[in-house]
Amino acid sequence: MKQYTAEEWLPSRSGLGESPLYRESDDTFFFVDIKNKLVHSVPLEGGWSSKHTIELDEPVTRLDLVDGRTDVLAAQTKTGFALIDSAKGTLERITNVHHEEDAALDGKVRMNDGAIDARGRWWAGTMALDEESNIGRLWRLQGGRANDASAGNRSPVVNGPMWSPDSRTMYVCDTPRGDVFRYDYDLATGEATNRQLLAHLEGGGLPDGVAVDVESHVWVAANSQGKLLRLSPEGTVVATVHVGAKMCSCPAFGGKDMKTIFVTSIMAEESSGNVYRVGVDVAGAKRHPHRP
Repeated sequence: MKQYTAEEWLPSRSGLGESPLYRESDDTFFFVDIKNKLVHSVPLEGGWSSKHTIELDEPVTRLDLVDGRTDVLAAQTKTGFALIDSAKGTLERITNVHHEEDAALDGKVRMNDGAIDARGRWWAGTMALDEESNIGRLWRLQGGRANDASAGNRSPVVNGPMWSPDSRTMYVCDTPRGDVFRYDYDLATGEATNRQLLAHLEGGGLPDGVAVDVESHVWVAANSQGKLLRLSPEGTVVATVHVGAKMCSCPAFGGKDMKTIFVTSIMAEESSGNVYRVGVDVAGAKRHPHRP
């Protein structure tokens, strides 16, 4: 099995570091600190000393690119979908999630992870604020409205989704249960079906954020175990990245050759809250932008 060791890169000391994102057009790295309501922009050449940080009135949980624009990023707030000006810190809200079957659930969840498919469709997962209630689910932004796309599947904490390079498979994590699922994905319709278990993390590993490489392997953060696992399309662990923070939260590929993985972390016991990076032997699949 291939093994890598990540180096500590950015001394961010994030309360809840998440959502690493690389933008090739200006060689810039972004990530958020959900707990402290911060969004960081870091030029790769300049590093931490050249960072730009904005502080918001509410947390941003996820960042993605926007097609044809560098002045804004796609952002998931605590309650819904928005665009954020990463220089000024202003938010342009698109819509919030609403639970039609029980409006009281709106105040019991927050937005968590998310991603955008090859057609520009924006998917997101929610999580229970108590991290125990089985009320988190998948949502899809469509026509300016957040639609329940969960097909009845629930989890206290949903992470992902992410897609294979050919867009035929979608991956989603049920974090508290330690499970990584795969779905058949129809890019033409945006429908995810045939949910199957890809892998279960042993030893109490909590599958958090995910990234996918050009060989259709999934790199998942094993939160609470201080490592990334590279899973084959069949769910076999074929490589490990050791991270110096026990609570590593999310990986993202970047760099000009897309062979660097950036890893955020959470400040806790045996966990620094800093950002790590590691060079690997395979390039990452590029993330898709939101198309307003």
